[in-house]
Amino acid sequence: MNLLSRLLGRFRFRVYPLSITEGFTPIGNMRENELISSIADVIARNVGKLQPKVIRQDNNGMTVKNDSLAKLLTLRPCPEMSTYDFLYRMASDLVYTSNAFAVIFYDEHYINITAIQPITVRAFDMVEDNQGRLFFRFVWEYDGKEYTIPYDSVIHIKGHYNKKRFAGTSPDGDLNEALKLMETANTSIKSVVKNGSGLRGYLQYNNFIDDDEMKEKVRSFQEAYMNAENEGGLAGLDGTMEYKEFAQRSVNIPTTQMQFLRENIYRYYGINDKILSSSQSAEEWNAFYESVIEPIAVQLSLEFTYKIFSERQRGFGNQIVFSADRLQYADWNTRKDLAGDMFDRGIITINEYREIMYLAPIEDGDIRQVSLNYVKTDDQSNYQVGKGGDNDGSASENTASEESDDK
Repeated sequence: MNLLSRLLGRFRFRVYPLSITEGFTPIGNMRENELISSIADVIARNVGKLQPKVIRQDNNGMTVKNDSLAKLLTLRPCPEMSTYDFLYRMASDLVYTSNAFAVIFYDEHYINITAIQPITVRAFDMVEDNQGRLFFRFVWEYDGKEYTIPYDSVIHIKGHYNKKRFAGTSPDGDLNEALKLMETANTSIKSVVKNGSGLRGYLQYNNFIDDDEMKEKVRSFQEAYMNAENEGGLAGLDGTMEYKEFAQRSVNIPTTQMQFLRENIYRYYGINDKILSSSQSAEEWNAFYESVIEPIAVQLSLEFTYKIFSERQRGFGNQIVFSADRLQYADWNTRKDLAGDMFDRGIITINEYREIMYLAPIEDGDIRQVSLNYVKTDDQSNYQVGKGGDNDGSASENTASEESDDK
């Protein structure tokens, strides 16, 4: 029994279900499809870049916490996975099945979180006991055994959440027909390739020879003339044989139909060929982020915040946010202009500015600077005539000095 099995073994509840809300939901077979695997990979790779932060909103503003929970989330949520691996696994499961799960494990006192472990399940359902508590019952892919744990200890991310009460709708029903048609088209292409490398002609012998001698002559003919070294494409035959070539009939590959089917699947997941090949522009990346990555980030933020913090902690402003660097696909000038504007207004620090420009941090770079070229709207007139607030007339003196120099 491995570590996860032992941890799951802690959840031993006598659950007498009053209602099985939906029955076991089987997980589909999208993992076996090459195109879906490519889509899952590109989405999961970008979700894996999200940066979890534990923050608290108080009267003084937002404070980023660097406690044990923050370190666990930002480095290694469970013993076998880094944060990138964790988020990649959650996102890929979401693409394949429209549901992704992770179990929260606590210490023996049920106070501190020791691990958050993604789990891949074969089937699952929700069970309610006689006290109204909701439980998550699943068949674990790893050992094929059934487990029941409190739903409050499960991070659950859903996709296409439109039919069932507790689960996202599996993509199998929506995509099976398109995938079958694509498989049929792929089979046709394989047949074209196979037939293209098959029999191209035959040798007719005018003399009677036995089968072994005939096979030897054919083999000699192939080795002599039907290879890449025969650049002229010519062959020499004597009067005992004659070469007959089959008429080659070209077969049209249904590229248009295949592209149409691919586009249908792309639309289902909100991507396109450029996203899949990582050749997108900054505008295309922003559209992909806002339509695909950001909704997953919002779900993660809300689910982690609700499942990890108590109602009292949430009342004090504790929350977990998953964010991403949306400038990573912007060109140099765009990053320079945007980062410069934020830096001048004190929104980002020197090191944050350098990070946007892909430069290494520097010592004492975690400070904010504000340009003195800005003034409150209500103070503009006073500032222009040198009567600004607490400047003790220094602005007036400078103005007068400048006027005297002009004279």
